[in-house]
Amino acid sequence: MKSIYIKLLLLISLLFTFSCDKALEEEPQNKLKPQTISDYDELLNYGYPTTKDYGTVVPLDYYVEMMTDDQDIRYLNVDRGEYPMHPFTFESTHEHGSMLNGYDQSWKNFYKSIYYANVVVENVDGADGDPSAIAYTKGEAMVLRAFAYFKLINLYAAPYDPATASTDLGVPLKLDPTVQAESYTRNTVQEVYDQINLDLETGIKLMEDNDQRITSKFKLTPISANLLASRVYLYQKDYENTIHYASRTIELNNQLFDLSHNTIAFAQTGWGYGQGTHYLDPENENVLFVYGSNEMYYYVYYPGALAISDDFIDIFEPGDLRFYYFTYVKGALGRSYFKFRPFPNRTGQPIRGFRVEEAYLNRAEAYAMTSNPENALADINTIRKTKFDASFDVNSDYYKYTTAEYNTDQKVIDAVREERRRELFGEFHRWYDLRRYGMPEITHYYDNETYTLPANDPRYILQIPQIELDYNPLMQKNPR
Repeated sequence: MKSIYIKLLLLISLLFTFSCDKALEEEPQNKLKPQTISDYDELLNYGYPTTKDYGTVVPLDYYVEMMTDDQDIRYLNVDRGEYPMHPFTFESTHEHGSMLNGYDQSWKNFYKSIYYANVVVENVDGADGDPSAIAYTKGEAMVLRAFAYFKLINLYAAPYDPATASTDLGVPLKLDPTVQAESYTRNTVQEVYDQINLDLETGIKLMEDNDQRITSKFKLTPISANLLASRVYLYQKDYENTIHYASRTIELNNQLFDLSHNTIAFAQTGWGYGQGTHYLDPENENVLFVYGSNEMYYYVYYPGALAISDDFIDIFEPGDLRFYYFTYVKGALGRSYFKFRPFPNRTGQPIRGFRVEEAYLNRAEAYAMTSNPENALADINTIRKTKFDASFDVNSDYYKYTTAEYNTDQKVIDAVREERRRELFGEFHRWYDLRRYGMPEITHYYDNETYTLPANDPRYILQIPQIELDYNPLMQKNPR
């Protein structure tokens, strides 16, 4: 991590001589250091892990998609794209020379976000400009830092367990932009989550109290910050705060992506290549924040690519339009997913984001885990109403789950988790959900071979990237 900070420190003086991308506003020209609040706001744009144009890739955690039970790789053409095989087979490391740029770049890119956030948090109070804009930008930087640490802790550390979090190895906490001479070591999971919680609570308050009415979906806003907080608290099993922040999100924006005006007959025949509106299009009212790029372009859009598993196909119900919207039949090679159309040729197109649907799902799970089945089922029914063919059945409520059918806590929990799996499919949630559900066994098949990740296997915690281990000799490795 020290190497990342050194390189970024060298770049900071040159930062403002480059123009920014179409997604984020332009950088100020011919300035050696930030001075005004506008400078700091634009500096923070560089901290977002998002492509700077629509032709390049910012590799993040794309490999976790290949590790889940949603994937079927039996038809993979390894001559075209070798890398998906490596995470799919659960080897001791997910890294391999055939992955994008040859190594795992999530660590680098999220610590880059933390660096820029630290620069802003430490210095923005001295900026020239409107005090409310200064306070808002400081809050935004705190939320961005929380987001980056949340991603890192869920890639390279154990899932949050209140019984062991104070001793489980997390990731290094770095809260200022200075470079230390010594190597970095890992803080505990609890210490990292304590900082995430503090940054979110402080950052959200600063943003809400000084709201600048930012409309860009490429920047975190008070609404998306609340959704992030609901996810963070859900992962910590803090269900009261999950409900609080999810409800706040829904109060601010309750828009859902509505497919229900379509019919199953149309979906089966009319949703082909290039169909319709991108599910994570920033223009959609339910989309709150987008980031990253389209690393999956290499593994989804060509023949011999990833397909979805029979296990996942089997959980879709009659009338569920998402099955046809998210997937398509690709000849004899199985059913492949195609959720990110109509942008198959834009590697820089973000395919990660926050959507209002997740707020309902987070709250539903919190209700289910606290024995409140009526509210849990009401939240997932709200989503389901917009995803099913409204003319599919004469009974207008056919999509609804009821407590008469789901009459135990476990049945409700299972229903909520299945709905989450369907709705958030392909958006890089499933691996993290499996970790917090107790790390169940996963089995993959390829070329007459069976690959199994046993329950609670250490490989559910990804290894620290080798480039970081080589640079920082004191960095503790994850056990294997």
